[in-house]
Amino acid sequence: MKYFAMLTGAFLLCAASACKKSASVNPVSDDITGSWRWVRSQGGIAGNTLTPATVGYNQTQIYGADSTLKMYKNDTLKMQGRFYIQRNVQYRGEIVDLLKIADQPGRSLVIRNDTLYTYDVMIDDGYGSVYARIR
Repeated sequence: MKYFAMLTGAFLLCAASACKKSASVNPVSDDITGSWRWVRSQGGIAGNTLTPATVGYNQTQIYGADSTLKMYKNDTLKMQGRFYIQRNVQYRGEIVDLLKIADQPGRSLVIRNDTLYTYDVMIDDGYGSVYARIR
């Protein structure tokens, strides 16, 4: 629970920093279309940190403009399906956007510059993940 509070605080800090003073400061985007490389995940009851180096594999997610999703593990297709983004969802007193994939619970979603941040908001002690856009 301590980790959840810490990650929620980090998320709030990121959300607060999204208030722009000029057009060039931390632009927030809602364009998830494209390819994303997994950088790290943190969470769970023990507050684990997982990276490609610690788990021994890479992950890539490709979001299509037609709402299709493909997930790869070391260049092998592991899952494909559909996704959508549910906007302005009230969650524990905050408004978040949720990334919904197939029948899975939603994950909060923030895209800043070329970085995608997701978090298991529907699960206490869930994982937060960071992905970098592949150009």
